[in-house]
Amino acid sequence: MTKFFYANLFKIILIGILCISFILRFYQLGVNPPSLDWDETSLGYNAYSILKTGADEYGNFLPLSIRSFDDYKPAMYVYLAVPSIAVFGLNEFATRLPSATLGFLSVIVIYLLTKEIFDNLEKDRREKLALIAAFFYGVSPWALQFSRAAFEGNVGLFFFLLGFWLLILALKKPKIIFISALSFVFSMYSYHSFRLVTPLFLLVYLIFYFKQIWTDKKYYLIAIVLAAIMCLPIGLSFFGTSGSAARLDMVSVFTDPNALGNSVNELAYDQSHGDWLGTIVHNRRIVYSLLIAKSYFAHWNPDFLFFHGDGGVQHHAVDMGMLYLWDLPFILIGVFMLLKKRTKNTLLLLVLFLIAPLPAAISTGAPHPVRAIAMSPAFSIFTACGFFYLFFNEAKTGKKVLLLIVSVLFLVNFVYYLHQYYIDTPVWYGYFWQYGNKQAVAEAKSLENKYQKVIFTYQYDQPYIYYLFYDKIDPAWYQKHWNFLGTGQVPRMERVIGKYDFRNIDWGKDSQLKDTLLIGSPSEIPANTNGLIDTIYYLNGQVAYRIVGT
Repeated sequence: MTKFFYANLFKIILIGILCISFILRFYQLGVNPPSLDWDETSLGYNAYSILKTGADEYGNFLPLSIRSFDDYKPAMYVYLAVPSIAVFGLNEFATRLPSATLGFLSVIVIYLLTKEIFDNLEKDRREKLALIAAFFYGVSPWALQFSRAAFEGNVGLFFFLLGFWLLILALKKPKIIFISALSFVFSMYSYHSFRLVTPLFLLVYLIFYFKQIWTDKKYYLIAIVLAAIMCLPIGLSFFGTSGSAARLDMVSVFTDPNALGNSVNELAYDQSHGDWLGTIVHNRRIVYSLLIAKSYFAHWNPDFLFFHGDGGVQHHAVDMGMLYLWDLPFILIGVFMLLKKRTKNTLLLLVLFLIAPLPAAISTGAPHPVRAIAMSPAFSIFTACGFFYLFFNEAKTGKKVLLLIVSVLFLVNFVYYLHQYYIDTPVWYGYFWQYGNKQAVAEAKSLENKYQKVIFTYQYDQPYIYYLFYDKIDPAWYQKHWNFLGTGQVPRMERVIGKYDFRNIDWGKDSQLKDTLLIGSPSEIPANTNGLIDTIYYLNGQVAYRIVGT
């Protein structure tokens, strides 16, 4: 038995790492985060719509991008959710299942990828490093945060990592390049950021390994042509009014009316006073360049990485950054060693790390951990390299004591994260996950037959999608009735679906309506008002909705 254990030690450790990673991704998957946010709900309902009708909520047959809230999400996640919703029904677990599954499989890919990146190491040392990297990625807050909710970026990351691993394998087995190319194409159909990261990454790969690629140029040329053909719809979408063009117009720093700040007035002042240097400094090209640089480097801000994350509270746990503070010294050691003992493979990893924040840098809201999600695996591998160098080098003095101290610090940091994620985050960040919509829709469903009209506030944005999702509104019916204005356009803050009117509540007027159910925020409906039926609370005890019948 002992002999068998040591002979299969690496396999046993890998199984243990995968078990931990699986539990962390699937435990309470449908319960925590405490509610589906509106993007998750949209992905789930559109998958349900395609399952039932072959078309999205607007009646677009097998679309390559999902119109959703006119933000045109890439369609890959929706199609991946179709089987899970077919099996488990339209619910939170089924909607998040594709992300959790691919997040778990990404741990395996990190293990395989690390082995290939460090193929210059001895077999046993390479195996140890790959296991360490898989473990650190398996427990990474950044990886867990986006594996436990329906984030398209997490799906795109899986396909990118799979393509990366196969890309290195293709140097030895060139026919694998076709599978790698397909995986990279899937990454670009999964999330907008990879439409920039993937081509740049592949360009650097072609430069780094040009001589080896030229030897097998026939395979690579065919793979490039096939990938280009498959990506043609993505390229064309940049020139239309939907798809990538619409998304870019929504989030690009170049379309942000606040991006130029006071530079326009400053430039006019410079021109009127003949200040030629000022006209250069305040030129919009300089202003945009500085803004992009600031956004780019914001992704290395220690507060973002280790303490508080970004401004989008659905992207991290309470009082947690995207990584453990424990990671910091090992990341620094790991990067130092990679630069000191660099190979083409490790340089390719560093290139990925450097280009990953670019999509977030040219858009608003930086730092942005979803748009820069391709950074996250690199951090785990850097941490693994630092840990490996420190504890698996030839020096032995003091190693056991140091390992014990490091292990205790990691355990404390890990337990703290679990507490923050499972205990504090649902309470204090539940509002950002739109907690209360499910409960409000259920209450409306139980009362709707008693009223001629239901007015549901738009105060928290996109409430209609929760009605479609939780009431399981027939997609075939909704596809015929969403266009209530007859223009093909839907106002941002208004929807009419049957007797449901989704808009902000004007209490002075709406309270005078007859036979109407009002579902509004506490700022819209006074406390203790006549006709108050129910009050829905956030998990922190604050009022989410008041429900009144007139």
